Amino acid sequence: MTISLTLRTTILISLIVLTCSNRCISHPRLASRLIHSKSIKTQESPKKNTGYLHPKPPPASRLDNMWTTVNIISHVTPMTRPAAFLANISIGDPPVPQLLLIDTGSDLTWIQCHPCKCYPQTIPFYRPSRSSTYRDASCEPAPHAMPRISHDERTKTCQYYLLYRDNSSTRGTLAEEKLTFQTSDDGLVSKQNIVIGCGQDNSGFTQYSGVLGLGPGKFSIVTRNFGSRFSYCFGSLTDRTNPHNILTLGDGARTKGDPTPLHIFQDRYYLDLQAISLGQKLLDIKPNVFKRFGSQGGTVIDTGCSQTILAREAYDTLFEEINFLLGDVLTRVKDWDQYTKPCYEGNMKLDLLGFPVVTFHFSGGAELTLDFKSLFVESEDGESFCLAMSMNTLDDMSVIGAMAQQHYNVGYDLLTMNVYFQRTDCEILDS
Repeated sequence: MTISLTLRTTILISLIVLTCSNRCISHPRLASRLIHSKSIKTQESPKKNTGYLHPKPPPASRLDNMWTTVNIISHVTPMTRPAAFLANISIGDPPVPQLLLIDTGSDLTWIQCHPCKCYPQTIPFYRPSRSSTYRDASCEPAPHAMPRISHDERTKTCQYYLLYRDNSSTRGTLAEEKLTFQTSDDGLVSKQNIVIGCGQDNSGFTQYSGVLGLGPGKFSIVTRNFGSRFSYCFGSLTDRTNPHNILTLGDGARTKGDPTPLHIFQDRYYLDLQAISLGQKLLDIKPNVFKRFGSQGGTVIDTGCSQTILAREAYDTLFEEINFLLGDVLTRVKDWDQYTKPCYEGNMKLDLLGFPVVTFHFSGGAELTLDFKSLFVESEDGESFCLAMSMNTLDDMSVIGAMAQQHYNVGYDLLTMNVYFQRTDCEILDS
């Protein structure tokens, strides 16, 4: 069976809302990565949202055929604070539900494997010793791939290591496991022998179970297991009642709307961002600011990053326009700073009503429009709000984060090398 021609997988997303404007979970050290992690404050037990993972799955003989005939979907209730998109997937046999950060900025899918040097998580740990489908994976040659892998002569296992820019890291054993999804008719379907990282030494992350790597590299489940197409539709990050946020893997991916060329370099998804406008005003930013020159600069699209990060010239120009509109109307918060604390006192929903949209203009005519709810993040007490963008202080790369992609279906086609943007109500796509 050719997986890329037959597999259709849809996973409903759990949403976690922004606590600060500089959170970015993606990109290993060889890429541009900024990480800021805080504890998740769950308002209800995740166990209540994962009961569907426990019913008896269909007989194994039916599984391969089911991929071509059913719609695979997983319903998860959105959680709040901090910002991330989490997919609820069960791993192993018997299945253990796990909450994985959806990350187009990295390749390897990894989870915490107990016992380990683990950070706290709010759902049960996955224990490989209790799974009948856990297998050690072979050490395939991957000289340019991330994570770094090596063969351990003592344990006869393949070890992986991912080090992120702020020294957050995961280290463990490369393994093969079974992943289980729910079908649209409340059944279950599984896919075996998916390569994952079994994290035994993990630090610097929040309380989700691990990362679902959707990058374009060697270890990505997109290219390795589920074909060359995927899409996701995200509604509002702050709407905990919205059950229609979806991730689709395989040929069922929705690639509608306006396309823009996709470029892959060093296991990252690059787009040709050409300009930024505020309202009807095209900002005076040189196009070269967004271009990649060798391994420097460029514009990456990344769901593992909640905010949008801009190269210095682009950030300064956009911020000056935004502050021109707000600076004489609203009071700046104490310790206000253009780069580290661009915050204002007031009620975001009232004071920003009617604020002009920011539009990213891509080659081919595709556009990504950010209203004030995608541009700003409200403080926890509701008395102030901050610009949900930052300047890249490490290099010249710009990153289109998850907040900027709210209310859009974004489709990736790695065969035609296009990304599609379609502003839409996700409920329409989920109906």
